[in-house]
Amino acid sequence: MDTPRLRSIEDGHVFSNEILDVLTVIITKHITDAVFIMEEVADEFTYRYTNQAALHLIRKSTEEVLGKTLPEVMGKDGFRLVDRYRNTKADYEHLRYRDSVNTDHGIKHFETNLTPISDQLTNSHYVVAVVRDVTDQENEKIKLEHLQQQYQSIIHHNLDAVLTLSDQGIIRSVNQAATKTFSVSEEKMIGQKITDLFSGGSSFNMTVGIEKALKEGPHEFHFVPATTAEGAAIVVHTKFVPIIANGRSQGVYLIVRDATSEKETKEKINFLYLHDSLTGLYNRQALNDHIDELSELTKDTHAVLCLDLDNFKKLNKTLGFNAGDELLKKVAGRLRSLVQEDDTLYRLNADEFVFLLKHTSHSALKGFAEEILTIFQQPFEINHQEYFVSASIGISVFPADGIHSDVLINHAAQALHTVKKAGITGYGFYHNQMNQAFPDKMIMETHLRRAIELDELSLHYQPQVDLNNGTITSIEALLRWNNRKFGSVPPSEFISIAEENGLIHPIGAWVIDQACLQLQRWALQGIGNIRVAVNISPKQFSQPDFDRVVSSALEKYGVDASLLEIEITESAMSNMNTTLNMLKKLKKIGVKISVDDFGTGYSSLNYLRLFPIDILKIDQSFVREIQSECKDAAITKTIIHLAHSLGLEVVAEGVEELAQVSFLRKEHCQKGQGYFFSKPLPSREMEKKLLNIG
Repeated sequence: MDTPRLRSIEDGHVFSNEILDVLTVIITKHITDAVFIMEEVADEFTYRYTNQAALHLIRKSTEEVLGKTLPEVMGKDGFRLVDRYRNTKADYEHLRYRDSVNTDHGIKHFETNLTPISDQLTNSHYVVAVVRDVTDQENEKIKLEHLQQQYQSIIHHNLDAVLTLSDQGIIRSVNQAATKTFSVSEEKMIGQKITDLFSGGSSFNMTVGIEKALKEGPHEFHFVPATTAEGAAIVVHTKFVPIIANGRSQGVYLIVRDATSEKETKEKINFLYLHDSLTGLYNRQALNDHIDELSELTKDTHAVLCLDLDNFKKLNKTLGFNAGDELLKKVAGRLRSLVQEDDTLYRLNADEFVFLLKHTSHSALKGFAEEILTIFQQPFEINHQEYFVSASIGISVFPADGIHSDVLINHAAQALHTVKKAGITGYGFYHNQMNQAFPDKMIMETHLRRAIELDELSLHYQPQVDLNNGTITSIEALLRWNNRKFGSVPPSEFISIAEENGLIHPIGAWVIDQACLQLQRWALQGIGNIRVAVNISPKQFSQPDFDRVVSSALEKYGVDASLLEIEITESAMSNMNTTLNMLKKLKKIGVKISVDDFGTGYSSLNYLRLFPIDILKIDQSFVREIQSECKDAAITKTIIHLAHSLGLEVVAEGVEELAQVSFLRKEHCQKGQGYFFSKPLPSREMEKKLLNIG
């Protein structure tokens, strides 16, 4: 059946047949919109014309459509269309609507335009339906709406406060987190100036942040003071992000994160960096900093008084660690009572305290030393029992005895050693001849040089126990020296000698070699996946080819690098660049990196952020008192939670009691190490423990 030709009768004008033929071809074949013309006959609508696009749309032929009614062609959908066509004809108004249709190819969207027309000559009434496939357009609209919803979700459900600001800093919108952060309702915030939420210098930060974001791009400020509507002081991080539309900045998104707890955590860790956890006094790092500051500012006379309790180790062993710590706190309290305005008191380690006295003289130092000795004439009460403790004092003077902290402290320690060696309670000043006063130290150095050759060194192993299931997956290797003259020499005595004379490099290399050899032996006996931690001296760690020492040992014994843990102390991190470069080399090899005695030395959030560290080891000084000292418990919790937030494993050292284990397990500390689980064992005994023999 031929496609019917179009005729036009409008205002008496009739197109020529040639024009009508051309229009028929255009509408029939070239227009992509579907065109249907229905005539109203006896209150029904009958198809009188369809173009090729229309036939393709409804998937029917001309014979199946022309002369048929809407319900005959479209089925039940035809009845719905009849109502629309009748309304269009009755109102004689143009109608546009959209439909969605399920097809074999998914949902299709169509836009239909209905136009009523009448033929005055024949008194016939028609409705022209032009149907356009708007699926792509509708899908794009849906996609944009979905993206808009996602965008709104990012803002409204963001844990950070998000405020939309005009270029003048007027608040246009806020999310729920913003109302919580500032304790202000959304209604009160809208229309308010952002500077009203930040007073003083912080208000200036807001103005600068908006200006920079609009002109230069995103900008941020850290630790900005602010005040909530309730008057509470908070500290926040702020980010200013420009709102760009049509290539122009339309305003600024201000993203605010409450950093109050973060600042408090940083302050706690900085406190750890400069303070002794047991007594709250300044520590060695603080002493080094303060002396070096003095040397830069003045050449006036200052002094370092190094005080040591007599026979404290024996007393500590008799009373127990808890009572010993209680004694140290009481001693610190008495010493603190002597501190004047320009003086500072420090605890260096164990029972060693130091006074830094400014603007003093030789006679004043003698008087002060005698005053210190006087406070030890009264007994100390520990567990309802009185104990008399004496002390010895060594004194060095700035600048005569040195200008750098390490020299002054060492000279005061030498003076103290001389006093103690004399066997009398008292004090003494440093003098040059004291450099020759340590013959045992020189002899010990001579013996230490041959310790490897004479097979006097050995490694003992202390397990690190998983606090959740009691398994052992890592072990610390501890160096021991059994000398033919001095007997068993503790590491605290010979390591410093090795560091001073460069012996630490061959000894450290031997330790790494033996640790890898032990890993190989255990693997051959079926003891696999046990990581061994090796403590590295800061001096050894600064060795330029230290990474090659490690990689050579691993290759020599065919050990998986992930089973070797390099344990560094915080003092090794004082040189940021050197430390970072070496750590990167070690991580490239594949070994694990842990920080030993965390919290007692160069504690800094900065190195935790920059350095590729895997494990933090909590110093035993914190663990020892977690059940009785609130500060130690709080510090231990802080370290554990900080490590977890950074994705680090935590090992608690010095675990000796079940109560400590319970506390650490409750705080989700992964591992514990200490005498509660096992003392350091020779390799054979450690091997039996791993194999569950005996």
